[in-house]
Amino acid sequence: MIDKPPPDPFYEIRIKGHLDAQWMTWFDGLTVTLEEKGDTLLSGPVADQAALHGILRRVRDLGMPLVSVVPVQSSRFTKGEKMNPSTTPAKKIDMKALLSTLWIVVMINMAYADILSLHIPGAFDEVAKTSVSAGIPIPQLMLGGAIMMEIPVAMIILSRVLKYGVNRWVNIIAGIFTIAYIWGGAASYPHYIFIATIETFCLLLIIWNTWKWRNVEA
Repeated sequence: MIDKPPPDPFYEIRIKGHLDAQWMTWFDGLTVTLEEKGDTLLSGPVADQAALHGILRRVRDLGMPLVSVVPVQSSRFTKGEKMNPSTTPAKKIDMKALLSTLWIVVMINMAYADILSLHIPGAFDEVAKTSVSAGIPIPQLMLGGAIMMEIPVAMIILSRVLKYGVNRWVNIIAGIFTIAYIWGGAASYPHYIFIATIETFCLLLIIWNTWKWRNVEA
């Protein structure tokens, strides 16, 4: 009877800060968990001490502080976790992609509401009345609307390219400002109220997710 070789030892390597998604491929074979308290946990089998030192060198090269290296019993890991790391929290939706997608939804709904409003008899008269009551000429009023429409367009791109700190505040400010615009000039038409509610829901999701967003670029 041939004895089976012993399984590779398991380790839990904790580093300070959240590991950016682009660097997770550096640790293939390990389960990457982004913890709520702000640390990243690398866990799984490590073939030998040379492999362990190789992992620690990658952590050092990333410039992320090492918190602890702890050997653990392999029974704490299921076969599914070792073979399929995609089931772990490391594969959660990328925040930048989520924010950009929500801004796309907001932009489409804003345009859709305006298109539907054009089919209502007397829509232009309502614009003229608004222009007179606000003391703003119609061309300038239309320019203001065009500028507001460009905010979600710009945020689709900015949400993906801005750095973490600026990204958070720009999304929060743009979200609050857009909600104020939507309801500040709200019409009483059922279609507008319906679409404005959807827009507001998406904008609140943007604000909420951005507010609780933790730095993954550490």
